[in-house]
Amino acid sequence: MYRGALLAIGLCAPLPVAAQTTPAPAQRADDVARLTRLVEQQQAQIERLEARLAAVEGTRPQAMAAAPLGQALPSDAHPSPPPQLAAQVPQTPRKPAPLGQSLPSEAHPPSLDARLARIEQAQNEGVHVDWSKGTPEFTSADGKFSFRPRGRILLDLATTSGSALPNRDMTTTTARSLRLGFEGSVGKHLSYVLEGDFADNDVAIKSAYLAWTTGFLGQQAEFALGNRLNDRGLDGSSGTISVPFMERNFVGAGIIPVRGFFGLGAAARVYGDGWHVGVQVSGDDISNPGTAGDGLTIAGRAHWNPVKTADWIVHLGVWGFHENIATDATRPTRSIAVGGFFNDNLRILPGTFTGATSGDGYGFELGTFHKSLWAYGEYGARRIENRAGAATEQSAWAVQGGWFLTGETPPYLTRGGVWSRPKVLRPFTSGGRGAIELATRYEELDYSDNPTAGRGSALTLGINWYLNNFVRLQLNAIDWTVANPTQLGGASDHGQTLIGRVQIAF
Repeated sequence: MYRGALLAIGLCAPLPVAAQTTPAPAQRADDVARLTRLVEQQQAQIERLEARLAAVEGTRPQAMAAAPLGQALPSDAHPSPPPQLAAQVPQTPRKPAPLGQSLPSEAHPPSLDARLARIEQAQNEGVHVDWSKGTPEFTSADGKFSFRPRGRILLDLATTSGSALPNRDMTTTTARSLRLGFEGSVGKHLSYVLEGDFADNDVAIKSAYLAWTTGFLGQQAEFALGNRLNDRGLDGSSGTISVPFMERNFVGAGIIPVRGFFGLGAAARVYGDGWHVGVQVSGDDISNPGTAGDGLTIAGRAHWNPVKTADWIVHLGVWGFHENIATDATRPTRSIAVGGFFNDNLRILPGTFTGATSGDGYGFELGTFHKSLWAYGEYGARRIENRAGAATEQSAWAVQGGWFLTGETPPYLTRGGVWSRPKVLRPFTSGGRGAIELATRYEELDYSDNPTAGRGSALTLGINWYLNNFVRLQLNAIDWTVANPTQLGGASDHGQTLIGRVQIAF
C-alpha cells in the first residue's frame, strides 16, 4: 500500500504542469490540419509510386484504376517505365552479400524509390526497339548490336491486249516477289544480311553477305564477302522496290553479265562527299547448280555529283564489266519482259548464241534532281564472243522522269548514286494523303545483231501512291512494240499492258 501511494503521488504531480502547457483549441486544430495534410501528401506520393510499379510489373491495383480528383496524370516530366520493362531487367551474376548487410526479406523490403531506381536503370541499359522501318529493329543500349527482320510482298494484277498473237493477250495475277530475311550489325564495323525470295515460281537466295565498314584514305569504305546486288547503272544498282517503275529499265535488265543481278564473291566500295567508286569480283550466282566451274566477272562503277545543293543535284555515272563465261552456261543473254514480268509470252528473245566464252559491257548515266522533280537517262552496250570467234553486239537506252505532286523530294541517295524510298511528308496511315508521284519512261533494247534475236521498245506512264514509307500502290500503263525473228515472220507486234501492284517492303 505504501509503494502504491508513492506511485500515485508521482503520477499526479506533473498533471498541473501539463495542464498549464496544453495548447489552446485553435492551435490544436492547426496542428491536426498540418498533420492531415502531411499524411495526405505522403499517401499521394505512395499511390504515385505504386502506380509506376504497377505499370512496370504489369499489374494495376483496383485502388489505382482512376486518378484521384485533382491529381495530375503522368507527364514527360515524370515518365513511367513501359509495361514490358520487367522482362528487360538483365540477370546479373550472384555475388556474396557485403559484410554487415542483411539480405532483403518480407519484413524489410526495399523502398519504393530503390525499386524504381533499379528498374529505371535497367530500362536505360536494356534493348531499344525502333519501328520506323515497318519492322522492329532491336538495338543494344551501347549501340554495338542490332537486329532487324526484313522482307517484301509484291502482288500484281495485269492485263495485256492488242497483240497479234492471241497467247499474249491475257489477264492474270502473280506474286512478283515474296522475300523474307534479316539484317544486323555486330560492333562498330561488321554488318550482315540474309534474304530468301520466292519469284517466278522459284525459290532463291538473294542477298547473303558480311560487310566491314571502316575508314580508308580519309573516306568511308565498305568491304563485303558473299552474294550481293551488283553495282551497275542507276536502275541496275537499285532494288526493285525502289525504282520508280514496277521493273528496272531495259539497260538495267538487259545489259547484264551471265551471273545476273547477284554474284558470290568480294566487293569493295569507297564513299566520299557526293561520289563513290566500287569494284566487285564474283563467280556465278549463289544458286548455280555446280555441274561445272564458275565463271568470273570483274565489274566496277563510279558516280559523281558535280552539283549538290539544297535544291539541285546532278548525277554522272559510268560502269563496266568483263566476264569469263562458265562452260555450262546455256543462256548468255536474258529474255526481257516488255509488258510486265508476269507475261512470259511477251518478251524480247535473246536468240541462240552457242559456245559463249567471254563478254564485255559498259554504260553511262546522266541525271538531275530539282526539288520534287527528277529526270535521267542511261545507255548500255555489251559484246559477247564464243569459241568459234564469232561475236554479237547488244545495246539499250532509256530516258525517264517524274514529279512528286505532294512535295516530297526524289528518293535519290548521293551515297552510292542509287534509288531509295521517299520520306512521306503526310502518311495516309496517319490521317494524311500520302505521297503521289507521276512518272514516264521511254526505252529501247536491241539484240538483233544476233540474227535469231529480237528488239523492242516501250513507253510507260506510271503513278505511285506511297501510303507511308514502306507501303506503295502502283499503276503502270505500257504501250509496247516487239519484233522477234521467230514470231510473226519477224514483223513487229504492238499492244498495251496495264499493271497494278501492291507493295509492302520493310
